[in-house]
Amino acid sequence: MRYTILLIFCVCFPLQLHTQPLDLRYSVPIDWDYCEKNRIECDRVGSFNDSILPKFDMQEPITTIQWATFVSLQIADIYTTYKGLQYNCVKELNPILGETPSLPRMFVTKAVVLTPAIKHDIRNNNLTPKTMDEINFVMSIVVANNLDVYNRSKKRCIKIR
Repeated sequence: MRYTILLIFCVCFPLQLHTQPLDLRYSVPIDWDYCEKNRIECDRVGSFNDSILPKFDMQEPITTIQWATFVSLQIADIYTTYKGLQYNCVKELNPILGETPSLPRMFVTKAVVLTPAIKHDIRNNNLTPKTMDEINFVMSIVVANNLDVYNRSKKRCIKIR
């Protein structure tokens, strides 16, 4: 049956018809005064009622540098928190994590909380480059605070881990 269909196809569509070269050159002459010659058509195109077309809100995408900064600051937050928690006088203030969370727990909690929130904001066009800059700014303050706590605890506290 398969060979019968192939035979019929080859008989109906001989190979010579398909081996003709195609001319893909675009050879329409340029008519600089087209709208002067065809005023009615150009006026109709110019006054097209586009209210039936859907409206799309265009916004700048978040840059790769902003995403890289965001991810780096999240990792830096986890790392500096972990380093600070190695001292007896430092406790985590985030009630979701508890006073002494493990490194995997901090990572998983960030991923579980941030991933759906970011996806939701992207889907609803709420995450703009300006918003991402603000988030990165706040996270840099958090990391700076963690480093300050870590440096003070190195001088004043006992290392327990």
